[in-house]
Amino acid sequence: MFGRVPRQLELGLQSAPADTVRSREQAPTSETQPLHERRIGAFLTVMMGDAVAVRLTDNRRTLVSVRAKQGTRHVRLHRMFRHADDVLLRALGLYLMGIATPAVQAKIDAFIAAHRGEIRTAATRKIRRPLLAAGQHFDLNEVLRDVSQQYFGAALPVHIGWGQLRRRTARRPAKRISRALATYNFEDATIRVNPILDSPKVPRLVMEWIVYHELLHHVLPVQRSQGRSRYHTPEFRAMERAFVGYAEAQAWEQANVDWLVR
Repeated sequence: MFGRVPRQLELGLQSAPADTVRSREQAPTSETQPLHERRIGAFLTVMMGDAVAVRLTDNRRTLVSVRAKQGTRHVRLHRMFRHADDVLLRALGLYLMGIATPAVQAKIDAFIAAHRGEIRTAATRKIRRPLLAAGQHFDLNEVLRDVSQQYFGAALPVHIGWGQLRRRTARRPAKRISRALATYNFEDATIRVNPILDSPKVPRLVMEWIVYHELLHHVLPVQRSQGRSRYHTPEFRAMERAFVGYAEAQAWEQANVDWLVR
């Protein structure tokens, strides 16, 4: 168990068996694996010298566990670890290898404490109405599938559907609502698209751009500094510009902002 992690989290850690078979094989890299699992698995594979397969979970009791099977270490991590940088992953690797120092444990404890808000309880899970992806002009599941394959090479584990209609009010100025054409929810990995976009006025390219933007929130870690979260990092902005038709999509949004927020 991590040193000073609050007891109410009921964390459990299982160490790797002593007779783990050492292997230099590459960890599984199925195209259906989330990008974060592949990134973490690749890092730990190089560091630990074993093939490592990572699965991110929403387990509220056991945040980290590992078992050996057929020469591969199967590591299960709470999804908060998708935010882990290389420094934290190195600390995690040392822990899994059974050579964690008090300083290493303190580093992991601090990371968990900073992200404990992502450990959901039954009381905090919101009941949401079922999402509908099929619209009159766009099938969002189809858009999600095409964008995921084109830009990420795999079907990402993300849900998508039409959200509630967003209109400008006295408390929602046009500049803000123009950026709320879609949202990404980190808790349930869900994209909700403003139904005003289900219109023949909206080019397919623009819809793909909007979905692509939200998918970047799914695949890129949030940077946290001095208690603040930064979502649109330089890496995020660079990947935005990698979208084919980026300038065209931006120009369309600017030209149609009055219609979008009417």
